[in-house]
Amino acid sequence: MQLSMQQLVFRTKQVRERELEAAKNLGVSPSQLMQRAAQSCLAALEREHPAPARVMILCGPGNNGGDGWVLARLASRVGYKVTVVAGEAKTELAQQAAQAWRDQQGQVEPLEELDRTHLAEQDVIVDALLGTGLTRDLDPLYARVVETLNDAKGFHKLWVMSIDCPTGLQSDTGMPCPIAVEADYTVTFIAWKPGLLTGQGGHFAGRLELAELGIAAAFRQLERPFATLIEQEEVARHLPPRQRSSHKGRHGHVLIIGGSLGMTGAAVLAGQAALRSGAGKVSILTQPESQAIIASAQPEFMVKQTQAETREQVMALLNGCDVVVMGPGLGTSAWAERLCKWVLASDLPVVLDADGLNLLSQHNAWLPRSASLWLTPHPGEAARLLECETRDVEQDRYAAVEELSHRFQAFVVLKGAGSLMAHADAQRLRICQRGSPALAVGGAGDVLSGIVGSLVGQGLPAEAVLPVATWLHAVAGEHAAIAGERGTLPSDLFGPLRKLVNP
Repeated sequence: MQLSMQQLVFRTKQVRERELEAAKNLGVSPSQLMQRAAQSCLAALEREHPAPARVMILCGPGNNGGDGWVLARLASRVGYKVTVVAGEAKTELAQQAAQAWRDQQGQVEPLEELDRTHLAEQDVIVDALLGTGLTRDLDPLYARVVETLNDAKGFHKLWVMSIDCPTGLQSDTGMPCPIAVEADYTVTFIAWKPGLLTGQGGHFAGRLELAELGIAAAFRQLERPFATLIEQEEVARHLPPRQRSSHKGRHGHVLIIGGSLGMTGAAVLAGQAALRSGAGKVSILTQPESQAIIASAQPEFMVKQTQAETREQVMALLNGCDVVVMGPGLGTSAWAERLCKWVLASDLPVVLDADGLNLLSQHNAWLPRSASLWLTPHPGEAARLLECETRDVEQDRYAAVEELSHRFQAFVVLKGAGSLMAHADAQRLRICQRGSPALAVGGAGDVLSGIVGSLVGQGLPAEAVLPVATWLHAVAGEHAAIAGERGTLPSDLFGPLRKLVNP
């Protein structure tokens, strides 16, 4: 199936090195490309803040600044009250665009003199300072400008649009260097850049728009995508209507291991999520003291208990299951350690979450395994698996998820804003751009692991399980948060989830 450019993600270097070649192949000059970029920004501006709004455009020295100079000219022609605040234009295109603005007697003020008072007089600020490709900390001047802009935005409710990428944001990782413009809207050009789609990038970029500038198809012929976005159509393809003759045995038997005393809710949430996402049967294996608590929470569960005294005893309890979800409320006791070791040695598909991941981080010798393995870490768990700090994972989430998939030969989702998925044999990463801050609550991860186990049990292709599960979880979170992000509970996802798995 042919994917559209709206689903493809390319590294910044790929776009920077090939955009002019793609344009040349179509007979589009660099100045015409800059004109198209500015026109795309004007169209966004007119949709969001029609003229005669007061617009201040901050122009940097390069072609990102050139886009800003051209936008100033176009915006003033359609009735905006435009002020340009700029440093010296240094590229040929930027110099030409700056001169064209001055030739029409456009107002220009020095970037060094920008202050909060002047910003407060505007309705809209356009960030055309640096764009993509930043790999080091901002110079003092730009750091001060960004800090002043963010400060003014917070106090005066300015609307900020960034051109291509918010200034200060590393466009491949989504990390600020060390601060970045907090935009309300970002128009990026030709192709999605990875840093806009994960981690902190979404906070700084705000709403995103991809402007293909009429050359995206030609660019695509020159480069292979680094990653792809998950779309609803893909999810629906993997969840067709069930046959009228279907029965529970055809929809997977999920075994969840966990729910130690004091953490029984985690296993319950995972089990309920597995049922609500379509599992035929759900069993929960737990410690003896937790059995009655879990059984009373959901009558559809089959709840088993074990002291895990022998491997043979545990293997007998796994008989008849299609997939094991290990970790929700598991703990890291000797009981949990024995179970995890034996389960990973089995030939059953396994989903590891929570303390299952923490135990794996302490016992790498338990791998490799012959059967499929899915890992669902958040950044802290990923750091333990990679033997580094959480901040190291967040510095480059893409590198972290790729390293996890190769090191553990597993299907991996690195959770968080813009969840990322990888597998050692995959040609490209997957990105889930959906979701809500409502999912930032204890128990949400247990719901995801239950969905993952359910989809494995239902027989989805191994490589499709995490993209479909992550999208379902993220969009269910969006729906659950309609009444408000604060106070949304993981169990609130079950109603929307049931609807989403029946497209």
